[in-house]
Amino acid sequence: MIETQPRELSYVIDPPVLAPELRAIKDYWDKKRGARAMPRRADIDPLELRAHLPYLGLVDVLKDGYDFRFRLLGTEFARLFGRDSTGRTVREVYTAGDPDILHWMLDSYLCVVRSKRPVLRLGSVCAVGKDFIATQGLNMPLSEDGERVNMIFGRTVFRIET
Repeated sequence: MIETQPRELSYVIDPPVLAPELRAIKDYWDKKRGARAMPRRADIDPLELRAHLPYLGLVDVLKDGYDFRFRLLGTEFARLFGRDSTGRTVREVYTAGDPDILHWMLDSYLCVVRSKRPVLRLGSVCAVGKDFIATQGLNMPLSEDGERVNMIFGRTVFRIET
């Protein structure tokens, strides 16, 4: 279960300023998309992102954004939150917990789908038995046809707050 203070949850479309780790991933996404609005999943090469792998995620868009499935979550997610949510949907993982965190996750992913732009998700969450974890997650759209977002590619930065 994850708990959080709702006032600390937000997201920003096309953020102008990013943490260095997120800037590197945004630059990579920009390079891979070239002149297109969004790159395809096949354009993303994990071997080119070795240093970022523990913090990367790939999320499938389901039912035009009604839900999202965690296709891949880096090892740091499981370590910090004490569970591996790979293969599960956002609704499966978060419905039993705080409704604010569920809506924050769904809304920020849906914002990526609708805007077709990178979205920075900001929040401070608390996993059971752990200190607060400040998160910054940059989520970027991927598209097979250049029009419809069918997957979201992202990188998260975690900072333990005491």
